[in-house]
Amino acid sequence: MATAEAAVAAAGGAVLLYLALVCRLSHQDVSEREERDDEEEEEISWPDMPPSTWLEGLTVATRTVLLACGETIGKWPIGDLAFGINRQMKRQGSLQHEYAGSDCVRLSGCETLSELTELLRYLNLCMYFSKKHFPAFLEFGQYDQESILLHMPNARLMKPAFTIVRDSNSKCFLLIIRGATTTTDRLTAATGAEVPFHHVILNNGKVENLILGHAHCGMLAAARWIAQLAIPCLHEGLGRCPDYEVKVMGHSMGAGIGAILTHILREREEFSSCTCLAFAPAACLTWELAESGKDFITSLVNRNDAVPSFCKASAARVRSEVMASSWRNNMREGMQLNKLFNFVNGHVEKIRSHLASVSGSLVKVANSTVVVQCNGSSLSEPLIKNTANGTTNGTDAPKINGNSTQVCSTYVASQVEAEEINIQQDQETISNLDAAAELPENKMHATPVAKSSQQFYPPGRIIHMVALPDGEPEDDEAFEIYETPRGLYGKIRLAPDMVKDHYMPSYIKTLEVLLDRLRKDGTDNTSPSSADL
Repeated sequence: MATAEAAVAAAGGAVLLYLALVCRLSHQDVSEREERDDEEEEEISWPDMPPSTWLEGLTVATRTVLLACGETIGKWPIGDLAFGINRQMKRQGSLQHEYAGSDCVRLSGCETLSELTELLRYLNLCMYFSKKHFPAFLEFGQYDQESILLHMPNARLMKPAFTIVRDSNSKCFLLIIRGATTTTDRLTAATGAEVPFHHVILNNGKVENLILGHAHCGMLAAARWIAQLAIPCLHEGLGRCPDYEVKVMGHSMGAGIGAILTHILREREEFSSCTCLAFAPAACLTWELAESGKDFITSLVNRNDAVPSFCKASAARVRSEVMASSWRNNMREGMQLNKLFNFVNGHVEKIRSHLASVSGSLVKVANSTVVVQCNGSSLSEPLIKNTANGTTNGTDAPKINGNSTQVCSTYVASQVEAEEINIQQDQETISNLDAAAELPENKMHATPVAKSSQQFYPPGRIIHMVALPDGEPEDDEAFEIYETPRGLYGKIRLAPDMVKDHYMPSYIKTLEVLLDRLRKDGTDNTSPSSADL
């Protein structure tokens, strides 16, 4: 009986291994499919307004999830995710010094101290609105019920939670947008397709300039939805308090939405003085649009926070750097000594390939049905097209002879060598991007990584809280703040704490330490010296 069960198990394992090897797509097939999907994605219109029905919302959410999977596990080999990124971080070390280079301006003095004190208060308001109950937010801001102009507490797809309050201390109407805290918020943030967006610059009610570019799809749709609700409310509020100003703010996704919303509001004469405070803003605008907001948007970035640099183009750049690094040779030697890892890695790679293949097919189905209505007109017509079916050449797969584990090990090693063929091409991509980053007027979106990829940047004027090198101060942690050029955010700088530094408590802690340092420096500079005495 035991012998029969063992035979059945062995036969089943052989069948599974055979399917894993035969169904594995060749590297050339994967590349051709990625190029074909990129060309098809260019022809697909993503919505620039929230879905109006549950079916449209389900369709957009499905497309978002499938494309997100295609950009992650569909393109990243398991070895690069598990080991390549870690080795890349160790190899490059800390890159904090790049935010304090010769092209960065160190900020100090009473004006900087006053600005950062104000930023800390508004950042705490954002945290209380996002993380606490609404009564706690009202208590912290010392607001009563009459101060609330509008409150939308429940988030849906491309419809984030936000509130508008009248702040008598600053004489501003504060429009605070919550970041990604729910599943629907995260889907909004993940809908990162590039959609056309333009900004009209007015001067005394007349059009002075028109800025063309692209914006983050989900954030643009959310900004337009908020604008529809907020404009009548703000118009009424300014009618009662004409000496008040409008200030938009948010953290992470909320900051990106707020920046786009501010561009929209300033196109109306009554809101032409609207400003925005963007804490940890997501990269959401192409170069010219982001640059056009320097006079009315302030973006605050904390240490190694990677979100202000993260977009589809910069992620592809990191992937190229990791795959072109030297970790593969060392990893391949270790793989030859670990047959169990080879066996597991082979199956994971097989699953990854099939996920990419299935995702591509399902995206085509979703793309053929998505129709989002806005103001009675269709933003995205149904797309039905005939496409060539991808084929798998089963003759390229190795035959199973002898020890199945050894065959799997040999096959995985051959796949590693196959992927190394593209290293030269990846290095050329990196060189092109580095050359674009060195341009005096950096316009990296003019040379995208892929045909459908636009390089996004954080909006407006960027100020960055930079950690001082170890050993320079006596304190455990010390920071300085710099106004940094936008070109520094065209690539992701990998760091172990790049996710932790994005959270609001980390921003608040860094800002508090920085303020203490600035107050101490100000006191030392104003105290009389012994020579004066």
